[in-house]
Amino acid sequence: MRKNIMTAAGVTAAAVTLSLSMSGSAQAAPTALDAGSSNCSTTGAYGAMSWTNYWGPGYTINLKFTLTDKLADGNSVAVRLISKDTFGRIHNWKWNKNSQGNGRTSTWNTTASHVNGLFDIGIQVARLNSDGSVKNTCTKW
Repeated sequence: MRKNIMTAAGVTAAAVTLSLSMSGSAQAAPTALDAGSSNCSTTGAYGAMSWTNYWGPGYTINLKFTLTDKLADGNSVAVRLISKDTFGRIHNWKWNKNSQGNGRTSTWNTTASHVNGLFDIGIQVARLNSDGSVKNTCTKW
């Protein structure tokens, strides 16, 4: 009986070791999220975001935003990153504003990382009132 328990323990340990080594190599493989893009539009504004280096939630990703004012109404437009962390909390990043006027496009290159990880990322585009408050917005995860 003792021999059977020892054999079973040895087989279990070997299976655990094999499982750990296989999961380690699977984590090193690139994911489908490495690079991508997203965009959305709302009344008066169109924004796009592209990213690279998104290998997993712990990485610093490279971001490029473009934002076009689409309405001659005197309002600024804005774009920002939104993300979810490991706890499912949404993080609203700072707005990048375009105040150049109708038909003008602004571009920003930046990076992002979060201490609690970037598990989902998305784009938010807005048209702003003169006091800086949000007039209307779109969000795309």
